Amino acid sequence: MIIDVHTHVGKMGGKIWTPRDLLASMDEAGIDYSILITLEEQPENRQLTVEEIIKVCEKSPRLIPVGRIDYNDSIDKQINEMTGYLKEKKIVGVKFYLGYQKYHANDSKLHPIYKFCQDYNFPVIYHTGMLETGFPGLLKSSHPLTIDEVADTFPNLKIVMAHTGNPWIMDCAAVVAKNKNVYMDFSGYFTEYQSLDPEEVEMFIRQLKDFKIFAGFKKCMFGTDWPLYPQKEYLEVSNQLIMTEEEKELVFWKNAKEVFNLKV
Repeated sequence: MIIDVHTHVGKMGGKIWTPRDLLASMDEAGIDYSILITLEEQPENRQLTVEEIIKVCEKSPRLIPVGRIDYNDSIDKQINEMTGYLKEKKIVGVKFYLGYQKYHANDSKLHPIYKFCQDYNFPVIYHTGMLETGFPGLLKSSHPLTIDEVADTFPNLKIVMAHTGNPWIMDCAAVVAKNKNVYMDFSGYFTEYQSLDPEEVEMFIRQLKDFKIFAGFKKCMFGTDWPLYPQKEYLEVSNQLIMTEEEKELVFWKNAKEVFNLKV
C-alpha cells in the first residue's frame, strides 16, 4: 500500500486542478490513498473551503480530508468548526500555514485546538521550511525549531512537519529525533510545476541520507505536495532512498495509517 500524505486541489500555478486530476495521477503512480489538504488563503488563487474538501472526499473515498486554521480575527470560530469536524470524523487532522501567515507555532491562541487534538489523538500538520519566492511571509515563523516548542508544551500531540523543513533539514532531523511525537513528510522539496531535476534529485537523496543518519526514517512519511510535483516521479525518487523493509512500510503507509487514524 502507498499513501501520499500531502496533496491539494484548487487553482494553483495558473491552472485548476480537480479531484479527478488527482485520482488520475494516483492511478498512474500506483498510489492507493492521498491525504487532501486545504490550502492557505491566497488572493490570486481560488482555494476550496474545508466544507468543500469534505464533500470532495465523501465522493472519492481514496481521498482523505484535512482541515485548516487561518490565523486571523475569527480564530476562535475556526477552532470550534475544526473541533466539530474532528469529533464527527469528517476530517483527520488540521493544517497550519506557518510562515505564509505571520504567527508563532506555539501561540497561546492555538492551544485549545492543540489540547483537543492531543486529548483525542488527532494530528496537526505544519508548513515548515522555505516559502514560495516572492510570497509575503516570514521564514522565522516556518523554521523547524519553532515546532520543538509545541512538542515540548504538548508532548502527546501528534505533529507532522511538512516539506522536510527544507532548507533546514538537519534542524528538522533534530526536532524529530528529540520528540517522540513529531513526524516529517518528504513533500515539497523540488522546483515546482516541472519534472524533477536530476541535480535536485541527487541533493534530495544526499540530504535525506544525512537526515537518516541523525534521526532515522521510522517517523517519516511519503508525501508529494501534488500538483506542484508529479506523484509518479516523486514516488520513484523516494524509492531511491536507502531504507530497510521496515522503514519502507513505515514511510509509505504504516505511519500515515497510525498518525491519521486511517481505516484502510
